[in-house]
Amino acid sequence: MAGANFVNGVHLLPATGEFAYDTISYSGCRNDETQFAPLNLFHDQFLGANSGKTDFSYAIDQLQAAYPQCTSVSLIAAWFGDSVDGSTCRIYPSTTYIGGAFQDKSGQADPWRCSGLTQLSDGLIPLPRSGQSYVYGGTPSDQSLVRAIRALKARGLRVVFYPFLLMTSSGAPWRGRISLASDQSEAAQTAVTAFLGAASADQFTPDADSLTVVYSGAPTDYTFRRMILHYASLCALAGGIDLFLIGSELRGLEQIRGPNWTPAGTLDTDGHAVWDYPFVDGLITLARDVRALFDKAGLPRDGAGKHNLIGYSADWSVWMGVQHQDASGNNFGQWPHLDRLYADDSIDVVSFDNYLPLSDWTSGDGGLDPLFWSDPREETWPPSSDGMNALGLTGTPMLKSLDYLKANIEGGEKYYWYYNDGVNLGRGFVPKGSGLQVSLPEGDRLAQQRKPYYAGQQLLANKQLRWWWNNTHQAIYADGADTSWIARGAMTQWVPRSKPIIFTEYGFPTCDRGTNQPNVFYDPKSVESFTPYWSSWEPAEGGVYRPVRDDELTLLALRALHEYWFEDGKNETSDAGVPMIDQTFCLIWSWDARPFPTFPNRSDIWGDATNWRAGNWLGGKGPFLTPPIADEPPVFGPYPAFPSLSGQGWSVHYQPTFDTLAALHVDGRETRATRRAKAHYTMTLTFDVLRGDASAEFAAMAGFFLRMQGTDGLFTFPMPEELGAGATMLCRFADDIQDFEEFMTLLWSVQSVKLQTAMP
Repeated sequence: MAGANFVNGVHLLPATGEFAYDTISYSGCRNDETQFAPLNLFHDQFLGANSGKTDFSYAIDQLQAAYPQCTSVSLIAAWFGDSVDGSTCRIYPSTTYIGGAFQDKSGQADPWRCSGLTQLSDGLIPLPRSGQSYVYGGTPSDQSLVRAIRALKARGLRVVFYPFLLMTSSGAPWRGRISLASDQSEAAQTAVTAFLGAASADQFTPDADSLTVVYSGAPTDYTFRRMILHYASLCALAGGIDLFLIGSELRGLEQIRGPNWTPAGTLDTDGHAVWDYPFVDGLITLARDVRALFDKAGLPRDGAGKHNLIGYSADWSVWMGVQHQDASGNNFGQWPHLDRLYADDSIDVVSFDNYLPLSDWTSGDGGLDPLFWSDPREETWPPSSDGMNALGLTGTPMLKSLDYLKANIEGGEKYYWYYNDGVNLGRGFVPKGSGLQVSLPEGDRLAQQRKPYYAGQQLLANKQLRWWWNNTHQAIYADGADTSWIARGAMTQWVPRSKPIIFTEYGFPTCDRGTNQPNVFYDPKSVESFTPYWSSWEPAEGGVYRPVRDDELTLLALRALHEYWFEDGKNETSDAGVPMIDQTFCLIWSWDARPFPTFPNRSDIWGDATNWRAGNWLGGKGPFLTPPIADEPPVFGPYPAFPSLSGQGWSVHYQPTFDTLAALHVDGRETRATRRAKAHYTMTLTFDVLRGDASAEFAAMAGFFLRMQGTDGLFTFPMPEELGAGATMLCRFADDIQDFEEFMTLLWSVQSVKLQTAMP
């Protein structure tokens, strides 16, 4: 996989950490600490080096070495939201060093800076803790972000800047949960306006000396517009970027309706349908403000060179439109609510986070897809009810088939058919009593009762990118007595083939069946923590279960998407030269500014390190990097020899032990492979007269035990004739004997000791 060409761009985590992205080393001291400690030199420590090279610099070195064809990096900077109630939610930066201090590499004091704030500013909102640790790291400092942007550009990489929301409210929910109780009312309009805030571009003043932007509004004006305009100003100070995002996945806010919303909407001056969505209107205004800010800074749009572009990234589930309920609580249609934003001149790309499924592979035999594997695929849409499941594939049905994954990019679920519900119940036993534990779906997904789309309903099928890009759009809804979901009313403002689509985020968790539901993330601290439908779990230490890891499927799925759109001739280009899918800004989630293997090995530093194993991280997930930790070099002795005792009987019981890797296939087959070249042996020795006043025997054993301490319990033992007379074997005690008294008690009361050979 070295030099694999399927990674064109990546998102750079962790999104937090006051100086995690810096090219200059920093140290920090919290207000309850007495000494400064390094903040971004952990990889140096891991290597036992003293280069002063920061973690960020090491991480980008690793990225370019592993994927030299990678051209774009998204720099993610997080602020925090403290409520899913949009009417009260504050959007704020923070630091885990409130009241503390920072020093740069020369020992000079240099504070954390963000939007006119430092760690000593009044009114900072503390980040929550879990035990003694913070739930998140602090917002990256302004100066670190400016240096990171400039460093990435100096390496020849394109830079996407991604302002990001992490939620600190109970359960760490997804930002898409921010919404309002009120809808289709003046109160909803007022609440959305309050969430956006009143910050204006003229309130932000770049400070080139301190590499920050000063905000002249109220310091505690913690609103969405402040965050976005601050970072637009910071990107201008850094010399510009290639793509700036004004937000992402704010699904709950997008679908709030104002008081003038009607199913048919109203007509603009050109006769296009528009609907009253206050937050969408707010995004359009914000995008125009960012465009004006860039223009004023001498950073105009460069469409040909793809510099200083602007986008908003929708969630995959609503990028085509949102559904609304009638008075009875039933969905009655879908409205293309973002078409106004996509069509606005300030927006350059149609961007959405593409976590659409590439498989529907159940436990056991795999379900329906293997049954319809070779059935001829229909090329018309919608397909017949008999043909909607057909895959048209050859060879043996298997999940890890490149052709199968490609067939589901413009096919399968959310293209030809859908499930009525998408509830993931979490870990549970597979039906039919196999004993396997998986992430269980419910309802028609559990039964695989697929529902077809009908003619004219492309807007409901989120994989219909090609149709969406090539056509005008109408709302689809039931109208009074006519309960049919059909296209109605005027066309939206979207002009076909006018702007490229990008996959702002895409990726797959490295766990079993990750392609079934790539939009879920495993993070036990969050109420949003799931693994994909039908993914297996395995017992782990401590009586718990953990997701079964699978790196291979993730890499195969990334390759499938890349090849399908950019190598197999599936992409399109308009007469004006606009690509349907623009590869430049299709970005995989994720790489990390904390270099592998320091991350994830230093779980004592980073609370999300335990999520790495089943998460979307690319670093360390393939054969293109070294193993996390090298084995310790073997110790060759000399070792203590087990004493020869007169009371020791030669009735030795021994049995071989093996270490075998077992892989369970979906068809019920099990394949096995040994982890050892030779078996180890467990032997039981008996002692006939090691008791009473046999002081010499006890003295010999005491001397032996004391001598072998500090050598990890290894010792030599004469090999019985059955295994090879005249030779010795290297052994250790199989029982967990903690001290000498315990050892002698074992001999006295049991008169038997178990040994286990280490190297037969």
